[in-house]
Amino acid sequence: MKRLDHYLLKKYFINLIFAVLAWIVLFEVINMIEMLSKFIDYGATTRQFFLYYLYFIPYVVSLTLPIAALLGVLFAVSHMASHNEIVAQLSAGISLYRILLPLFIASLILSILSMVFNETVVPRANRARLDLMRYDIRKNPRNQARLNNNIYVQDLPQRMLAVGYFNSKKNRGRTVSFLTYEGNRLTERLDARNMTWQDSVWHLEKVVLREFSGEQERVRNLPDTVITDSRIRPRNLVDIQVKPEEMTYMELSDYIEELLTIGANPRKWLVERQLKISMPFAILIVTLIGAPFASRKRRGGTGLNFAVSLLISFTFFIVIRIGQVFGHQGALEPMLAAWFGNLIFLLLGLYILFTVQK
Repeated sequence: MKRLDHYLLKKYFINLIFAVLAWIVLFEVINMIEMLSKFIDYGATTRQFFLYYLYFIPYVVSLTLPIAALLGVLFAVSHMASHNEIVAQLSAGISLYRILLPLFIASLILSILSMVFNETVVPRANRARLDLMRYDIRKNPRNQARLNNNIYVQDLPQRMLAVGYFNSKKNRGRTVSFLTYEGNRLTERLDARNMTWQDSVWHLEKVVLREFSGEQERVRNLPDTVITDSRIRPRNLVDIQVKPEEMTYMELSDYIEELLTIGANPRKWLVERQLKISMPFAILIVTLIGAPFASRKRRGGTGLNFAVSLLISFTFFIVIRIGQVFGHQGALEPMLAAWFGNLIFLLLGLYILFTVQK
């Protein structure tokens, strides 16, 4: 059995590696076609262009690994089925479960490794790729920094802007502070509960002005205030917002805690945090579906396997997306929303596994 296990796993990993490389090439070429005009408009250099797509590879691997795993399973198992190798093992008294067991173990290990990969390599590569686009290609100023995952950006030469939370759809920020300095000394702090972009200026609500002189502090409540001299625009705040794919699970957890502190709704981020766990296990789920399906000899060969892989993957990711949207809107709890697709296809995989002819 060990030789048979090694034989099956060898076929599986060869097909898996080939599928991963094929998806990388496909995704990179499609993205290059879409982004080429932007690279030209911003005057990106050849080095920046290739570096951007080098950083893009880990994200593509993370995104397409379940599809590649499904292709690897379908091609490996169907090849054995078409040459009657599975029938021979069944005739020798070996159950289908035992024949496919190495694939299930390998997919479980691959799911765990994928989770580790998504927590270590992918966020760093995504951050490097997006920073390359923000600062080196689009030429946004590099005097922008993240403070505890909130937005912290230089507004004027002697003034900084801190925004606890910014809604890019409404152009509205919460927990806002304009910090004025003389050298390294803070002289004035203008705090506002809300900040809204209207008529090309920032409108502040529930404003408190704090003035510092030596060790003394003077506090005044001000009426709603308009900031007319700010060089910050909503797009500048959107550009430096941290995206879920740039953060690890722990960073997302810290960000959620800060959103709760400032009274913002973290529902979307709770769903994204759960997806960081659920998505890697899609590899195991598609293996449960694909392996027993491919174990029966069918006409169609390579074309059928590829078509089945695309159909299952397309349907799977649509269901995951539906759960994600329901979670963002509050129709489903974050955990259920993130695991919605996995649960449905897990049941489907178990049904196929237990009902296929053994």
